[in-house]
Amino acid sequence: MDLEALFETMSATKLFGMTLASLTSKALLVVVVFVAASVADRIATRLVRKALTTAEVPSGSILINILRVIIWAFALMTILEPIFGIQPTAFLAALGIGSVALSLGMQDTISNIIGGLTLMLSKVIVVGDVIKVGDFTGKVIDINWRSTSLRDAYDQVNVIPNSVLSKTALVKLSDYTRSRCQITLVIKHGVDLNDVVADVAREARDILGSRVDNEMGVEVFISGFDAFGIQATANVHLIKGADFDECRTMLAARLIGRPWVAQAH
Repeated sequence: MDLEALFETMSATKLFGMTLASLTSKALLVVVVFVAASVADRIATRLVRKALTTAEVPSGSILINILRVIIWAFALMTILEPIFGIQPTAFLAALGIGSVALSLGMQDTISNIIGGLTLMLSKVIVVGDVIKVGDFTGKVIDINWRSTSLRDAYDQVNVIPNSVLSKTALVKLSDYTRSRCQITLVIKHGVDLNDVVADVAREARDILGSRVDNEMGVEVFISGFDAFGIQATANVHLIKGADFDECRTMLAARLIGRPWVAQAH
C-alpha cells in the first residue's frame, strides 16, 4: 500500500468520532508538546536549583514547583484548542475567576511566602542574628517560607509570620546592644561621679562574677538631673546565656544600699 492509499484509508477510517488521520495528528501534537515541556522542565529546574543554591536560599523546592506548574500549564494551553476545541482565552478567564477567589482566601499565605522569599534573597536577616521586632526580641533560629522563629532570653521560641516581618520595622541588634543589661540609677547631688562608676563596676563584677562580659564590662551614662538627684543608667554587659532579669534584680538589690544612692523624699 503506497502512502497516498494509506492516507486515504486513514482519512476514511473513524475512531471515537474522528478520522484516524486527525487522531494521529493530534496524538503527535500531544507527544511533541509533552517532550518539549519535559525538556523545558528539566532545564529550568536545573538552572533555578543552581541559582537558589548559589543564593543560599533554603527550601527552594516551592519555587521550583511553581515554575514547573507554569511550564506545564503553558503546555496544556498549547493543546487546548487543537485537541479539545477549547479557546485558551476562555480557559484563562475561567481560571482567573477561580484564582481570584482562591487568592482572597489565601492572602496571608501568599503574603507570608512573598515575605519569606524577600528575606531569603535579600539576606536582611540570617540565622544567628539577634533582632527586635515589635515586642519580640530574640535570636533567629529558622527562616522558612511561612514564618521566622526567634528564641528569646527565656529559651522560648516565638514564631512570627513573614508577612508581619515585611510590614514591621525590625532592628538587628549588635553584640554591644544585645549584651546590655540596663539599670536605672538616681545619684545624690555632690557625689563624685567617677567614684560612682567605679563602685557600680566593682559591685557588678563582685555579685555577677563570670556573667559580666570582660571585654565590654560596665558603663554608666548620665541622662539628666532634678531636685531628687542625678539620673543615670548603668549598662552591664553580660555574656551569652546569662539571665538578664536575674542579674538585674541581683545587682539592683546590691546597689540600693550604696551611700551615693539618692533617697526618696
